Amino acid sequence: MALSQDAKLGMSMRFHVVVDDIDLGGWATCKGLQVNFLSTAFNEGANYEYQVILPERVTYPAIVLTRAMTQQDSAAVQRWLSTVVSKWYDATSPTDYSARTARITLMDAFGGEVASWSLRSIYPRRWTGPELNAKGSEIAFETLELVHEGFL
Repeated sequence: MALSQDAKLGMSMRFHVVVDDIDLGGWATCKGLQVNFLSTAFNEGANYEYQVILPERVTYPAIVLTRAMTQQDSAAVQRWLSTVVSKWYDATSPTDYSARTARITLMDAFGGEVASWSLRSIYPRRWTGPELNAKGSEIAFETLELVHEGFL
């Protein structure tokens, strides 16, 4: 079965990430673009037909970005993380470090924008570098995990 042009483009999509004005480059995978609407159902007196549903909270899981390391983009991530660490160390209180805004853009195979998400109040949760093994010839991957307060 032949793939449609849209399916072929979807196979080549990448995610581009910018934190404020700092370009963190392209990423091969982006997991966690999700919103959860939490609610509570309760029984209302004399209502035997249905439960009343009350909204509680909207939550967003962490975003996990993964890609093969490149000299330019990986160095940009390291510079950004170093800046975050410096600001955290120099802060006199936990509120002195101001959270950032990130923009994640889904790009098609030709570099055109398909969709984008603006994440509020992002913080890095974890950066993971490649597993180094001189005996192998595996691709060196890096992973960046971001926590945030939402994109809606």
